Amino acid sequence: MRIVDAHAHILQDPDYVEKLLTVMDECNIAKCCISGIGPLFHCVGNAEIQEIINDYPDRFIGAVFVRPGLDGPAAIQQAHDVGFRMVKVTLTRVPYDDPSAFPLWKIAQELGMPVLFHTGVVTTAIEAPGEGINSWWMHPMRVEPITREFPDLKIILAHLGIAWNDDAAELARMRPNVYVDLTGEPAGWRARADAVGMDKWLWWSGAWQKVVFGTDVTCSKIPQILADDIARCDRFNLDEETRECIFSRNILTLLGME
Repeated sequence: MRIVDAHAHILQDPDYVEKLLTVMDECNIAKCCISGIGPLFHCVGNAEIQEIINDYPDRFIGAVFVRPGLDGPAAIQQAHDVGFRMVKVTLTRVPYDDPSAFPLWKIAQELGMPVLFHTGVVTTAIEAPGEGINSWWMHPMRVEPITREFPDLKIILAHLGIAWNDDAAELARMRPNVYVDLTGEPAGWRARADAVGMDKWLWWSGAWQKVVFGTDVTCSKIPQILADDIARCDRFNLDEETRECIFSRNILTLLGME
């Protein structure tokens, strides 16, 4: 089974890329979609991500990090021109559905770049007074107007909304251009959702075919995330075609690489 990690970050550790590549090889992960979400998360930035995807084009796919309210569509266009294939959005300065952000979603749609939206309460590595961080602006339903204004925009809701699982799942059920990932810390929202039963939210026929595999953890925890996700597939008796969708086909199709 092919495995592509659709949601990974690069920490500010000079050896992190080599560590990540080692874990990818151990876990049979062919490619990772990586973004640099900056010092508030102890991560690198877009410039470092560009260097990495240039150095390892067969292993890494670049997702440009943008903050609505601070960055404009030129940031996405410029990133696309130098090889980025996705857009990663978090720490927005305006609600996702604010019309001032619509030029971002318009250019991403035109360029065929999937947008990975952080949804749910955000946790930064350091406190950041003055940054204007507001998790309510990253509620999954903030994305619903975007799906209507930009019906060809390819959207992934990260973390199934964290605390807003119902809303993220229902948006994926009802809007054809919306997918979800189940990323996050092993002891975080995933543990709670698995204790309840993830099928409480992913309940409809074909629901699991709207899931995109990703990790969003430090590379030392990737094996556990992968093992947990495979075990979940086993619990729900997911067939091989659905597993292929989850672990590689969905993200590669969204990227235009399938």
